[in-house]
Amino acid sequence: MAHDTYELPSMYTRQPPEQNFPDSEDEEDEQEIINRDDGSQGVMMASTNSTLPLRNNLYKDLHAEDNRLAWLMLGAAFFTLLMTLIPVVCDLPNPSFWFTGDALWRFFDPLITLPLNLFIITRADIMTSGRSHYWGTLSEASVTWLLWTVGAGMYCQFHGVHTASALFKHPIQDFNEAHPELVLQYPILHEMYLNMQTTWEHYIAHYLYAGGAMIMSWVQLFAFRNQVHGPLPTVTKIVWCIGCVFYGLLLAGVAIEFPHGLIVGLVYTIVIGLICIFMMVFNRRNLPGGGGLLTMGRRMVIQYYLGACVLGLAIIIIWIGKYGLLNRKAAGVAV
Repeated sequence: MAHDTYELPSMYTRQPPEQNFPDSEDEEDEQEIINRDDGSQGVMMASTNSTLPLRNNLYKDLHAEDNRLAWLMLGAAFFTLLMTLIPVVCDLPNPSFWFTGDALWRFFDPLITLPLNLFIITRADIMTSGRSHYWGTLSEASVTWLLWTVGAGMYCQFHGVHTASALFKHPIQDFNEAHPELVLQYPILHEMYLNMQTTWEHYIAHYLYAGGAMIMSWVQLFAFRNQVHGPLPTVTKIVWCIGCVFYGLLLAGVAIEFPHGLIVGLVYTIVIGLICIFMMVFNRRNLPGGGGLLTMGRRMVIQYYLGACVLGLAIIIIWIGKYGLLNRKAAGVAV
């Protein structure tokens, strides 16, 4: 078989290709010397134009792919909510004088949630079949990876800064509380604590690591903007809906926890929710009901974020109605 007609199996192939093709380094190797009955020899040529076995078309079980994607989105939302919620509502035991159990818990967050977000991106069709020249010489897949890694880098970098600030501020806090007379004599001790707690932990790191997580979710919207799913099986619908609920709770919880987070959360859920609606209405993909807007999961990822924004917005409005624009600590409901 000629070399230019052989294709190496793709790393993205859903099922392994047929492996029973003849393979030779040279067509002359396909000649076979045979002995005739009369003692003479002859050459038998292998047929070069015989019909080769046809390769099976790449098979993609759409229901299985949609189910995997639903579980990945549920897992990402659940573990992000879990890693964020536990140190907020629970008082974990302190393993050392130098840092608290709450701060140590947050240390493991990206190690769990980042791989799940990575796997979500790999389920997008454009990662294997996107346009080759989308932004200049960059393919659609390359653009997606570039934007996603920027968000992932921000998320990990400033999550680390946030965790470090939470870890390192406590010895200073304990010292200041044990020696108030020294704090009065040396005000820089209190300023050092405020620099870690307020400037870095509560403001810079809080918003930038949350911003990195937002960028990763925006890239998911970009990657799945043209993708149509389903119709979803019942189990997949249930998993998908639970994921929407968890992510909506996460959006609301972050808004309630962060300083000035309610204003940010209010604007964010409205803007992203409207973007999701516009992505379906103005890019219908031949789907009824406003481009799948009124269907159950036909625009699976976009509807996931839309549903989460609606739930998050409802919780934020209820909170503002009861406590105003005060975050959890300022409203006096912090643990």
